[in-house]
Amino acid sequence: MPMPAPITVDFYFSASSPYAYLASTQMLPLQIETGCRVDWYPLWGRGVISAAGYDFSAAIPTSGALQPAYRRLDTARWAKLYKVPFRSDTETAIPDPRLLALAGVAARRFDAGQVFARALMKAIFVDGAPRADTDLCIRIANDTAGIEPHLFQPMMEDGETARILDSTIATAVADGCFGVPSFVVKGPNGAKEMVFGNDRIALLKQVIKEMKASG
Repeated sequence: MPMPAPITVDFYFSASSPYAYLASTQMLPLQIETGCRVDWYPLWGRGVISAAGYDFSAAIPTSGALQPAYRRLDTARWAKLYKVPFRSDTETAIPDPRLLALAGVAARRFDAGQVFARALMKAIFVDGAPRADTDLCIRIANDTAGIEPHLFQPMMEDGETARILDSTIATAVADGCFGVPSFVVKGPNGAKEMVFGNDRIALLKQVIKEMKASG
């Protein structure tokens, strides 16, 4: 009797998002606990928010959850709960979050997307790299996946890489995503359900288990 196809989770993340970093630390435990497969898809937060029809800048003055002091406290609490290292007040300059997303797509095109993403977020949210830019991405790709700079930078700048990023954002929005981190759970029978936010991983586990039970 053939084994049933695994439940898959499309993990949409931005390497510049502290909440995406926090969620990323829970993906391996999630796979172990539920038997799902997690596929990592890089994008950038404001890109998917805008594509979903929302204005992030307009929300900042009216949302207490988006104020820097609260976010520093909240992310520090989550890191403590997860027992993971985290620089809650990172000094890393991130001049272009979209560039980090392009680098993540380029790494995926070399079949090194997850290892690159993990290392890039570690550099930002654990090591406190001074600047997350092209030079950092090139160094991480070389150090973690052996992708030489003369190959990686052209892939970052390739038009197909930008097209893939745009397509990823469109797919995420079509599946109901409106920010990062987002998770789209897919069952072998075509069932699909979106869960948003690092703070809803418990609900993500519930969706996976229910979808698995339903066959």
